[in-house]
Amino acid sequence: MKGVFVPYLTSAAVIPLLGMALAAPVYAGAGDFYVRAGVSAMDPDTSSESFSTISRSGVRLDSDITLGGALGWFVTDYAALEISSSLPYSPDLEGNHRLKELGIGNIGDVKYVPTYLTMNVFFQDTSAVTPYLGGGVAFNKFYDENARPPGLDVNLDSTFDPTILAGVELDFGTPVLVNFDVRYTLLDTDAKFSGAINETVEMEVDPVVFTLAVGHRF
Repeated sequence: MKGVFVPYLTSAAVIPLLGMALAAPVYAGAGDFYVRAGVSAMDPDTSSESFSTISRSGVRLDSDITLGGALGWFVTDYAALEISSSLPYSPDLEGNHRLKELGIGNIGDVKYVPTYLTMNVFFQDTSAVTPYLGGGVAFNKFYDENARPPGLDVNLDSTFDPTILAGVELDFGTPVLVNFDVRYTLLDTDAKFSGAINETVEMEVDPVVFTLAVGHRF
C-alpha cells in the first residue's frame, strides 16, 4: 500500500514532547499571528458506489503523506481564524476486493490538495499545553488523474465540504511552538469514468489528516 500511515509513530513523537513541555502558560492576544509547517498524513475512510455492470464493485483512495503549513490570526484572545493547506497528496486509486478478483486492482493515481478555512477556539490555562477545537470548510482539489488500464480515463470532481479538527499546542519557553492536530472532512465526490467504463460513481473519501508541525507566534 502506497503512503502507509502508522498512527503509533505519531503518538510516539507527541508523548515525549508532552513530557518535555515547560510548566509555563501559553498565552495569545487578539491580533497575534502564527505560522506552522510540518508533516501531514492523510488516511481516508473511503468507499464508492458499485459500477452498474460489475456487481459489488467499488473504488477507493489510498493513504499518503506530504508537507503542510498553516497561517492563523487571533481575532480574540481565544479564537483564531486559520487557513491551511499542503503540498499535493498523490494517493493511488484502487479497486475493491471484487475488482481485484477481476484483475483491476490498480486503477491509477490522482493529485489531491485540501485547503482549509477554520475558526479555532483555544482553551488556555496555566500549563504549557493548550488544547483547541475548530471547524469550518475545506476546498478539496482533485487534479492530474492518471488511469493505468488501457482505454480508461477518470476524473474526480473538486468539492467544498465541512471539516472539524482537534489539536494541542506545546510551549517550550522558546519562540518555537510544537503543534499536533487531527482533522476530519466529510468529503463526497463524483468519480467520472470514460472509455472502457462509461459511468459516474459517487465516492465517500472522508479523509482523516494527522499533522505534526512546528510554528512561531508573533
